[in-house]
Amino acid sequence: MDDPIITTRAAAKLLGVSIRTAQVWIEQNAIESWKTPGGHRRVRRSAVTELMGRLKPHTAQPSTFAVIHASEHRLGHYCDALAATPECAVVADGDAYAALLSIGVLMPSIVIVELNRMDRDRLTMIRRIGQHPALGHTQLLVISPLGAAHLAAETELGERLHVLGAEWTEAELQARVRGLLGQVDEAARQLVAVDGASEGAPGGARETPLPANETRRLQAVAAAGLLDTPEEEAFDEITQLAAQWFDAPIALLTLLTPDRQWFKSHFGLERTETPRSWAFCNFTVLENHVLVVEDAATDARFARNPFVTGEPHIRFYAGTPVRDVQGYPLGSLCVLDRAPRHFDATQRAMLTTLGSLASDRINLRIRERQLRWAQNKTH
Repeated sequence: MDDPIITTRAAAKLLGVSIRTAQVWIEQNAIESWKTPGGHRRVRRSAVTELMGRLKPHTAQPSTFAVIHASEHRLGHYCDALAATPECAVVADGDAYAALLSIGVLMPSIVIVELNRMDRDRLTMIRRIGQHPALGHTQLLVISPLGAAHLAAETELGERLHVLGAEWTEAELQARVRGLLGQVDEAARQLVAVDGASEGAPGGARETPLPANETRRLQAVAAAGLLDTPEEEAFDEITQLAAQWFDAPIALLTLLTPDRQWFKSHFGLERTETPRSWAFCNFTVLENHVLVVEDAATDARFARNPFVTGEPHIRFYAGTPVRDVQGYPLGSLCVLDRAPRHFDATQRAMLTTLGSLASDRINLRIRERQLRWAQNKTH
């Protein structure tokens, strides 16, 4: 027979996804199906092959899903709009519990939630998705008449939160989804400039050094799924230990984005980020060992840095790169002091060990997510 009828299990095997994922796609009409008299779903092999063509090569990356939670009568509009974006597979559900189940199973790149002005339950749902450690890689696109500033304050999700007005067009939604799924923006590939005047440092601009593999490094930072996630004890205990061991008033676990130095954990410092141009860690990620600045005020690289000339008036810095499983430096574990200091070989070795511990915990998070994706494909 040229176009055989196959089961959901057989369809899942062809697609390289779990049976549950295949069931979701069938229920959402991504694959045309029908029920037998006994109540079992059946599909044509050609329908599965057609979906494989639309998804290829994305079935190898289970994160390339968009899960939509919206009013039942609006779901069709979203699905129709995103039918022209084969970059990801779309799963849509009007039931909050079912949507959360799909999010937990698929761990998608994007969650799209329709939010009305008085819908506190969905606002809580958005917060919980954003705060779940395993979903740190997930971007949240909220369709709402509420302004971006209001939603940013309500959710505290930082740059992971994206807002589209309730009167969206298909082109706007498609562009936003493609943008969120896209590779690092071209601007991220350019050198990051330190604008002394705009950042409060006197004397004009200075170029920030970048690793030769900066584009891939930035992709690794995004893939780690830690940016703009809540504080976690697993990382806070490392910075606390570093501060105590070295008797340092400040210890940070940093990630370097194209324009920010963001702190996954910060001990002794209230702020959670700085402009990237302020980051001592720009130099740390170039190293394979601990970078020590015994007196920043006399170091030409840092003497005019706003972190040195102003609060918190840093004079001493020691940092070690924190790396992902592929070896890309994501940022650093560092200790800082307001007075010049010496840092001996034993202290450097200890900071290296603590940096390796931080790297291990980051990579455990990444591996857990990869394992979940692999299980989705084999069960």
